[in-house]
Order: sequence, then C-alpha cells, then structure tokens
Amino acid sequence: MTPSVFAFAEAAISATSQSNPMIRYCVDPDWLPYEAIIDGRHTGISSDYLNLLADYTNLRFELVPTSSWRQSLELLQQGECELTPILNQTPKRDEYLSFSDVFFKSPNVLVSLKTQPFLQGFEHIGQRTLAIPKDYRLVEYIQQFYPHINTMLAKTEREGLEKVANGDVDVFVGSMFSVNAYIQQHGLTSLKIAGWGGPEDELRVGVIHAKKGLLQQINAGLAKITHADHIAIYKKWHNITVVEDIDYSLVFQVIGALGLFILFLLYRTVCVTKYNFHLTENNKELQKLQHELERKNNDLDFLAQHDPLTKLYNRHYFNQTFLNDERAYGNDRVSLVIIDIDFFKAINDMHGHVVGDKILVQVAQVLQASVRDGDVVARWGGEEFVIVCQHVDIQGAKELCQRIAQELQDFSFDNNIKVTCSFGIAMLGENEAIQLCFERADMALLQAKRTGRNRYCCA
Repeated sequence: MTPSVFAFAEAAISATSQSNPMIRYCVDPDWLPYEAIIDGRHTGISSDYLNLLADYTNLRFELVPTSSWRQSLELLQQGECELTPILNQTPKRDEYLSFSDVFFKSPNVLVSLKTQPFLQGFEHIGQRTLAIPKDYRLVEYIQQFYPHINTMLAKTEREGLEKVANGDVDVFVGSMFSVNAYIQQHGLTSLKIAGWGGPEDELRVGVIHAKKGLLQQINAGLAKITHADHIAIYKKWHNITVVEDIDYSLVFQVIGALGLFILFLLYRTVCVTKYNFHLTENNKELQKLQHELERKNNDLDFLAQHDPLTKLYNRHYFNQTFLNDERAYGNDRVSLVIIDIDFFKAINDMHGHVVGDKILVQVAQVLQASVRDGDVVARWGGEEFVIVCQHVDIQGAKELCQRIAQELQDFSFDNNIKVTCSFGIAMLGENEAIQLCFERADMALLQAKRTGRNRYCCA
C-alpha cells in the first residue's frame, strides 16, 4: 500500500470518528431492573434500550462509571456526562437536561408491612412516615402536592425497603418493577403493596442542553423500536429471581463429610444421614420461599391491573388494553358506556368517606352482575366507571343502561341510600380511533348530567 493510500485510509477513519463521536453517559448504579453497574458494566432495561438505539442510529455510547445516582446527576450538570438513558422529566431537571419522547412507562406503588392497612394513595398516609429515594422525581412531587406528609429521604430504593421491613419507617414509595425485583431477590415476605404512589413513571432519554441536537436522532431511533423489541425487554427483566446470601456452611458440611468419608468410613454413614436430613429441610424452605414469591408476583400483577377498592379493572389496564392498543377491539361492533354516580360528593359529605367507599363497591357489584361475560368493566377514577361492550350496537348499549338503572333502583345500598347513575353511550365508528369514541361518550355523559341525571344520552 502506497503512502497516499495510507493517508486516505487514516483520513476516512478520522472523518467517521468525527461524524459519530462517542457520547459519554451516566446511569443510576443501583436501580435494577431499570439499570445498574455490575463489575464495571452497565446492565438492566436501559442498557438493552441503549443497545437498540446504537443499532437503529449512528450514535455510539461510552459509560462513565459512578457510585451513586446523585453523582451521576452532578456529572450531568457539570457536562462530564452528556446523556442518561432512563429517567423522568421534572422542572428541576429541565434546567440542565433536554428530554426525548417517552419510551417506557411504569406505575409507582406504596409498600408497607403486612400488618398495616391498605392505604390506596398518598392522601391516606396520615401521620405515617414515608421513605422516598432522594434525588428521585417523587421527592419534588410530594413536596409540591403533599407537603404535610412526614418524609425520610433514603439513599436508594433498597435502603427505603429495608427500613420498612425493619420497622424504621411506615411506608415506602417506588417503582413497581424495581420494588418487585428487590422483594424477590431478598425474600422480604413481611412486605406488601399497600396502594398506588402518585403518577406513573414516564421514562425518557435525557441529554445535556449542549447536546440537544442529538434528540432528533434519538427520537428517530426510539420510533424504530418495535413492539416485539419492547415485549422482549419486558419479559427479560419482569420476573427476575435471584438467590442471594448463600449459606456457605452447607458447602463446608459437604467438604467435612467427604473428609470424614475418607478418614472414618463408619462415621461417614452417620454424617451423610444427618446432612441429608438438613438438606431436605432446606429444600422445603426454598420451595416455600419460591411459592411465596410466585404468590407475590400474582398479587403484583393483580394490583397493576385492578382497582384495590372495587376489584374492577383500573384506568391503567383500560389505557393499556384499549386506548393504547388498537388491536384490542378488532373490527367488530364496539360500544362504550361511561357511567357517573349522581351526586356522589353529597353522599360523602353527608355519610362520610367510609360509607362512600361502600357505595362504590356496591355499584361495582351491580355493574359486574349486569354485563355479559365478554364485557369489560373498569373504574375510570373517583365515581366514574367505563364499560366496553364488544359485538353490541347502540340499541344493545341502551338496553344495558336501562338494565343497570333498574338494578340500582332495586338494590339495597348501605344506610338505605338511593343511588342513581348517569350514562354516556358511543359506538365505535368505522376506522375511528377509540380515543375519539371515548371522548364522544364522555360528551354524551355530560349531556345526561346537564339534562337531569339518572338517564342515558347517546353520542
């Protein structure tokens, strides 16, 4: 190869390097399954998404190791790190970061000891002490909307959960996925999910303002990530079971037994018998722990999709199944019914929230008993409910509303309270997005309330 050819090759390599410079990034080193640094390597959900971004764009990434999330944020503010792959957007972070489109969502949950009551939300914490990981978005949320709550800032989610398990604080709030992973890893069977913890996480890529120009490429790369890619990452990290704190005494017992087998053949029979007995007991304990973890997984899955008070599907399930998935309802006839309990605030004011909660549960029972097996009933929020009726036209939806109204009239509610509802009906049009159909049903409900309540109106 001639000198001129060498020079040309070096120039080509230099040009490629300049057009695709290495982007330095920081992560939270202890936030599994979202992200962590283990043996100096980036792992977790954000690592998989960053690898996909590298595949779908010309961007290259280089990890800057840190020892804490606070250190990562400080390096981002100083410009030593240029990007962080998975975090929530907040006004405080807007001061030094620009954000991509949302690419991952997850609810936050409240965690307490099993002996504590279900709290449902922040408004029922009362005088209890709430642990929150410092530098997390939820700290700003609590300070703004619930400043009266007694809070304790934990260094990590791990520390916050352990303080609840040890009885040092009453409640912890954190991401459902990372809470689930830590409970499984450490066998914290004394803990339970006690309710929802504020707004769900809407996770994005953050870049420093000096690198804001990268967002166009990043958003384009995120748009190329397929539904199959998202599902693969979710399945990979959703149900990790890690056995930690291994009892190495068993290993020493085995080595001792083998030594005794060589030195004392007769004594070996006694040692092996004793060892087998302990091994059987340990296996029973491991199986018990596995069953308990499986049960907790089922509880977490149920809580993620159901309203803790009425046990109906919740708003998160409705959004994920219908509003965010156009395939959920196919091409058949679909009718939406939005239901609002009439004058529910007056019931709460007159009889108290305990009775109000009982009324919500009883109305949910009436709705569930009135629909067909294939219909989906969800609590939208407060005193509002949604019914999705497949293979049902407007006339069928009207008959359903009439049936529910009659059942409400015949039902014996607590304190002999008379309960009526207003109904808004809309049928999904051809090639219509279900979000538009939902909005039409909501307008119909508003019309029913304006024209006297205890009636239905059709969009």
